[in-house]
Amino acid sequence: MIAGLLGFSEGNIPFNYLGCPIFKGKPKCIYFQAITDRIKVKLATWKGAMLSIMGRVQLVKSIIHGMLVYSFHIYTWPRKLLQKIDSWIKNFIWSGDILTRKVFTVS
Repeated sequence: MIAGLLGFSEGNIPFNYLGCPIFKGKPKCIYFQAITDRIKVKLATWKGAMLSIMGRVQLVKSIIHGMLVYSFHIYTWPRKLLQKIDSWIKNFIWSGDILTRKVFTVS
């Protein structure tokens, strides 16, 4: 009766609120897939080859970490997703591309 009076509709779980998924139960990878897809698209579209390594580090620190901090305060993310995002970030910083792994040896 209240929903009809105020014009609200009944929703289903899971849904996003302020960019974070709202769900019931243990966090699953599928709930955070939209956030990881946005991160992957951002990293893939940036022209990393045009920037120095420090430029790429600063870009990741300011944009990608900013996207993740808010949801980290609310949920513990599944380890598998964190490892995937971490590998994308490492590849972007070192090679300028998320799919290209570049190995450096440091003496």
